[in-house]
This record gives sequence, C-alpha cells and structure tokens, in this order.
Amino acid sequence: MAPGAATGTVTSMSDGDAGVPDPPDGHRSPVDAFARWAASEPVPLDRAALAIASHCRAGPVDEAAALAELDRLGAAVRKPTPDAVVDLLFSQEGFGPNRGRFADPANSYLDLVVSRRLGIPITLAVVAIEVARRGGVVLHGVGMPGHFLVGTPDPEVFIDAFDGCIIDRAGAAAIFARFESRQAFDDSFLQPTPPEAILLRMLNNLRTLHLRQPDAPSMLAVLELLTRLPDCPPEEFIRLGQALSAVGRPDEGARRLESAAAKFGGAAADQLNGAALRLWAQLN
Repeated sequence: MAPGAATGTVTSMSDGDAGVPDPPDGHRSPVDAFARWAASEPVPLDRAALAIASHCRAGPVDEAAALAELDRLGAAVRKPTPDAVVDLLFSQEGFGPNRGRFADPANSYLDLVVSRRLGIPITLAVVAIEVARRGGVVLHGVGMPGHFLVGTPDPEVFIDAFDGCIIDRAGAAAIFARFESRQAFDDSFLQPTPPEAILLRMLNNLRTLHLRQPDAPSMLAVLELLTRLPDCPPEEFIRLGQALSAVGRPDEGARRLESAAAKFGGAAADQLNGAALRLWAQLN
C-alpha cells in the first residue's frame, strides 16, 4: 500500500501532480488540500476528488487505500488502450452504476466509489481517467449535458463509464437525447472538459443533493470548496457568507467576503463589501 496521503509522503503512481512536492505539514485541512490540488498543473483529479470526500463526508476517508487501489488497477491494465481500460474496470473488476440509489451521496465520494465499485457517470469517469493514466492511456472528461462521458485520443470514440462500454459520436448523441429533451444535440458538447470543470461539476452535484437528501453534505461544506476553485465567481462567496451566517458565524462570513472583494476589485468588490457590511451589522 502506498504511504498515507495524510502524512504528505505519497510517492506512488498516484502523484498526478508530478513535480509538485507534498506539503510538509501533515495536518493540512481538506479544504486547503483541495485548493492546492485544484490550482496545480496538471490538476491531479484523484487527489482533488479525495479532498472533496474528506471535507464533505462525516467519518474518516482512507485516501491512502483509495490511491493504492487506483495504483493496483493501473498496473493491471494489460495494454495501453481505451478498450483495455474498459475491459479491466467494467468486465473484470465489476465497476458499474448505482442505479438503485443514484442519488446516494456516496456515489460522489471517490474513495467509496473505488471500494464499493459503484458510482454515477462523473465519478466512474474519474476512476477510468485515473486508472488509464496509471496504465499509460490518456483519457479526458467530456462534460456532455445530462450525462458525463470519457474522451479518448480518437475524437470519434468515447467511453460511457456508467454503462461500461465504448461508444461513438452517434451513441453519445443517443444518450444525450434520453436525458435532454429541451435542446438539440451539438457536437460542442463532446469537447474535452478540463479537470477544474470536472471538480466544479462534482461539487454542483453535491450542492443539488443537499437540497434533496438528509444525509448529503451541508451547503456550507460544498461552498467552502467551491470558493477555493481558481475561477470561482463572486456570487459563490456571497452564498458562502450567507451559509456561515446561518450557522452563527457572520463575522467569519464577513471576513471571507472582504478577502474576496480585495481579490476581485471593481463592481464585484463593491457587491462583496456590501454583503460583508450586512453581515457585520448582525453583530451590532
């Protein structure tokens, strides 16, 4: 098993951020770890997704075990092709969709997806991308509306990780038609999705679950991560301030808003500072 991620000493194939040393402080918070991974180049999806799980889920997250299992799977890819990755994960290892409990928050936590072999399209896609990377296969996310896919080096070939199969462009369009009846399919939906956008989509899934599931992560937990993404818009900081105020921490919310205002400047700064003043007023 690879050394524990919590100690900052992981040196296995899981180091997607090659050349970026782990922090010396083994007590880095999951939020700070997420911010670091999200700002890395390239973004290590495995590490960032595990930080999401660690922050949003009550209970311990064994990051080292998840990384070690991804390493094992990567080493088991018999040859560096998308077909070999699909065969390994979905035929031999039994990864698949959690159709019976699609809205289970566990489907959004990478460590549980790896251990349970169950997930939703985006987390199964992350598993495929990370295992493929370890096996010498370059895959990427494809954030098609309604159903997340995996892209391959061939622009006409995709992986539907939810159903564990290889599809072509026509197959992707057919999947889109099943889930999105309000708009026409467009080839632009099949463009590569950068890792930061994958993380954003994962967090937005958790935000949606918060409104529906009693065991979903708190909105505050999700917003604490969203606002650490490099291109987070000012509106999310205002939501974070409101969420902090709702749990009796308006002063912390005001400080976070003022810090964001200093970063944005201009009209956004005025909006953020105004929201901060309203929170400070709650303390008078």
